[in-house]
Amino acid sequence: MDRFGSIDTKDLKILEALQANARVPLSELGRSVGLSQPAISERVKRLEEAGIIEGYGARINPRALGLGLMALVRLRTSHEHIKTCLKRFSEIPHIVEVHRVTGDDCFVLKVLVPAPEDLETIVDRIAGFGAVTTSLVLRSEPARPIGKDLIRKKTERG
Repeated sequence: MDRFGSIDTKDLKILEALQANARVPLSELGRSVGLSQPAISERVKRLEEAGIIEGYGARINPRALGLGLMALVRLRTSHEHIKTCLKRFSEIPHIVEVHRVTGDDCFVLKVLVPAPEDLETIVDRIAGFGAVTTSLVLRSEPARPIGKDLIRKKTERG
């Protein structure tokens, strides 16, 4: 299987199960998919080697850590500031995601802070690079897993 290789329905079931609970024992994962433990181990290894599974991690609740305010900050800047902006963003721990985008803006930043004044400080730090627009996130819906519904065409072939 190459990086964009074909995956079958069992692979998709594995991916869906691991996205729901990456700590599931391989023996249990194998039973749920209908494969032996050696077979499930081999499939997971192939998915990792192909770059489809990039890693495993914990989902952290920012609110439980006192970071209850989430904002999406858009920045429109000029091309000569792109590298400087990226460096500045990396120096601000409350900027947890950086997306370089097309359209009117150059960047969309996901920012987690405890209070509005902390957000103001961050906005002030990056406003020197261009026009800033900030949106407070009222609620986020859970991310949808990548699985058979998204990759329907591949499952129909597999």
